[in-house]
Amino acid sequence: MEEQIYSFCPICGTHCALAVTVKDGKAVDVKGAGEMGFKVSTCSIRKGEGHILGVLNAPDRLKYPLKRKGARGEGKWERITWDEALDTIAKTIMDIREKYGPEYFTVLLGEPKGMEFHFAQRFGTAYGTPNVFTPGCYCGWQTGMASQMTFGPVFLWARPESKPKIIMIWGSNPAHVGGTMIGLTRNDIMHAVSEGCKLVIVDPRNIEIWPEKGMRASDADYWLKLRPNTDGILAMGMIKVIIEEELYHKQFVKEWCIGFDELREEMKNFTLDDVEKYSWIPKKQVIEVARLYATNVPGVIGWGNALENHGRSLQQCRAISILRALTANVKTPWGAYAELVPAHYGPPGKFIFGGAVKERAKEFPRTPDRAIGGFKLGLKSAFIPTQMLVKTLIEGKPYLPKAAWVILNNPLLTFPDSKETKRAFLKLDHIFVNEIFHTPMTEIADIVLPAAWMMEHDTCSFWPGWLGKIKSSPKVVEPPGEAWSDIKIVNELAKRCGYERYFWPTEEGGLDEFMSPSGYSWREFRDHVKCIESSFNYSPDTITPFPTPSGKVELYSSMAVDMGYTGVPTFKDLLDVFTDRFELTSEYPFVMTNYKSEVFFLSGYRNVKELLEKSPPPTAFMNTEAAEKLGLKDGDWIWIETLRGRIKHMLMTDPSVDPRVVNTEFGWGGTEEYKDCNINELTDYRPPYDPGMGTATLRGYPCKVYKVRRKR
Repeated sequence: MEEQIYSFCPICGTHCALAVTVKDGKAVDVKGAGEMGFKVSTCSIRKGEGHILGVLNAPDRLKYPLKRKGARGEGKWERITWDEALDTIAKTIMDIREKYGPEYFTVLLGEPKGMEFHFAQRFGTAYGTPNVFTPGCYCGWQTGMASQMTFGPVFLWARPESKPKIIMIWGSNPAHVGGTMIGLTRNDIMHAVSEGCKLVIVDPRNIEIWPEKGMRASDADYWLKLRPNTDGILAMGMIKVIIEEELYHKQFVKEWCIGFDELREEMKNFTLDDVEKYSWIPKKQVIEVARLYATNVPGVIGWGNALENHGRSLQQCRAISILRALTANVKTPWGAYAELVPAHYGPPGKFIFGGAVKERAKEFPRTPDRAIGGFKLGLKSAFIPTQMLVKTLIEGKPYLPKAAWVILNNPLLTFPDSKETKRAFLKLDHIFVNEIFHTPMTEIADIVLPAAWMMEHDTCSFWPGWLGKIKSSPKVVEPPGEAWSDIKIVNELAKRCGYERYFWPTEEGGLDEFMSPSGYSWREFRDHVKCIESSFNYSPDTITPFPTPSGKVELYSSMAVDMGYTGVPTFKDLLDVFTDRFELTSEYPFVMTNYKSEVFFLSGYRNVKELLEKSPPPTAFMNTEAAEKLGLKDGDWIWIETLRGRIKHMLMTDPSVDPRVVNTEFGWGGTEEYKDCNINELTDYRPPYDPGMGTATLRGYPCKVYKVRRKR
């Protein structure tokens, strides 16, 4: 029997409409489904197809609950029942709660796919732990909070119909991740460029822009090959040019902005020579690009995750937000951005902290005095920075957690400083992991729970949040063996812990609650509606007040001050991330940065045959001449070494990239063949941290490079 089931691709942020062909219970084909009436912008390498068919049909999926036998890391397992697994976990964590307190149990979450993130956060509230760790310290919230502090809304959306005259792609790779974090898709960019829009790329790597036409960053009007982690410094240089040359929109700034005088005063504290020195962008280019952006309204800055990965990430995102403000590009009839109003569904905060768990949240608040490393802005956004668990376990302060439950996450690959992360996790008495494949994290777990993947269970999908839409992700095929969805696992464990009143008889009750503000039950939404789009809060005729405390654009942000930042970004603050550990030396003359694969999604699925066939091995990019001086050529395997460790990558050279940069590939290290290729062997969990978010630095480390010598 063969049937076609409609859904949405779970892999990148565009979430194209898909038709999945199922034959005799097995997914056999995936293709774009424009006939659904929703967006299809299928990537050039068909990333979704490889992931969906490869993961659903992978022979090495986890199928049954497992209990460790022998020492951690030996790889010896005993198959157990779900009853034994859940009863063991429930008894363990409830004993910890009674003996030590709820904060001694930690929940570690990764990139959301559907509702598992919300269910697990709600469990944390019911249990009373403040220690829920998420990748929010590295992804999504720096850009979102920068928008909120400046303009009021977390969500700003590029208006394609504004017909931008200039697009700046800043720290994003839209050709391979679907678009940028302001809704500008790869198709929008290609269309605008074909109509004569100016294009500026800010990225150390010569990224693809229009793969079908062979267009790369080097083909743009400007390619700014900045030093990794100096994006904020470059933005401050552009602000300086725009203010001092009076290129800003004078009427908008006068009537709709506060803090301009404080911002203008800060421009006196540095020179464009300083900007060139630290960012490596020639002063002439800084001036030209600032003028180009300021005099071509509407202009779009399509930013991405690379801006969010170091110890001053919030303020550098604020600086880029201020560029948008000075040019009157936000919520003005002539501007490039509007405020996005999310679709009408359950507010995430209410699901996590409200309703039935509201009193529980009051009884056990997530406050700095209870939490590990309680950074104000992180706690406001319901997360603790990941590396604070590592720091706490190593130092034993302020207390030593006893157990961790890991969902959607592989900390031994994705947390900074992998060696120290593993050393820290081995100090835990108990580790429980939900997973679809064995990973470095399951290797040290005590109990492993087999998780169903997307399309193997019903769920609502609304991530990434900046899309503002809610989609149905229906079950397409059965999960392998006895695998359960993460939301079922959380719901069933909650009941065994005595938290029935906070959860539901089945997980579908949670989906109904989440969908209830829309007026639909989960099944009505799944079967008949499928997707509810976001809308714009935007007037094409006039400027309306901004949802900030002042009702205006806040170049000087009182919210930033409340969260431990300066009111305006300062050049000195952005430089503070450059401690001695980031100084180039004769021994470590290169700067290590990283990029994400065009084929894989984050750190996952590198055991999937269909994806490995499309991907080269872990690859590092260097300048051709710089490599030749070291006696290296394309295809050589090289060691990349920092003060924290060394890893192997295959070398690819490019004469156009900066000769001081080595660009490594994130996500490898989880399989035996590439176990020495994890870039987080090179990073550091220690400060400096972003003062409100707690973000550690993932790029910019001094490194050296040398050839791997094969044993004869």
